[in-house]
Amino acid sequence: MSPILCRLSVLALAIALSACSHVPVSTLWALRNFDAASVDPAALRAAVRLPESFEPQRGGVTLKIGWWRDGEEKAKHEMTFALKETTAPDDVAPLAGEKTAGTRIYAFRVDPVDYAAIRARQKEFLEEKARNPGKTHGSFGVGAEACRRGDFPEGPLLTTTYLRTQPSGAYLTVLKNFDMREAATKEKPLDALVPPCEKFASRAEAGTDIDR
Repeated sequence: MSPILCRLSVLALAIALSACSHVPVSTLWALRNFDAASVDPAALRAAVRLPESFEPQRGGVTLKIGWWRDGEEKAKHEMTFALKETTAPDDVAPLAGEKTAGTRIYAFRVDPVDYAAIRARQKEFLEEKARNPGKTHGSFGVGAEACRRGDFPEGPLLTTTYLRTQPSGAYLTVLKNFDMREAATKEKPLDALVPPCEKFASRAEAGTDIDR
């Protein structure tokens, strides 16, 4: 799979294509040969650094993969999987140096129950690509929905996202210091992009979200 890089690995609250300008050149270079069709879902890790009063909605951090043929993007074959938060030392320790004042970092992994389904989708894409070389395209993206505790803090609402594709490897900075205020639009203001966490409390108490 070789999608647009900003769709490939961005974990953020809301990302427009303009956010591509926030991707470090070192990350673009490191991911130049990244192949989402062969990445091991068991090795994949993602992380996000948020303002301290923000947190990801439970069950709202997702991996989306799909493929389509030339001229048929509206008929894309696509599946979405909820990622699980991880606090395992091997997943969290490499992010220690990324902590800054007034922020919190969350790390995520693929739920093991989804490994088989993801590998099946990767195989499906490779088989279709073999039948239609040059005319089949893939997408691979990580996204998240966040909520906030209390009012929005003053100033920029900076978000930084990370991706790790190899076991025990380093995290790559995918999106650096993207201001969530830039993502707000008239159709979807900031209050809608990052609603109060209380709106989701009943869902969490009912036990319908993923384990933390």
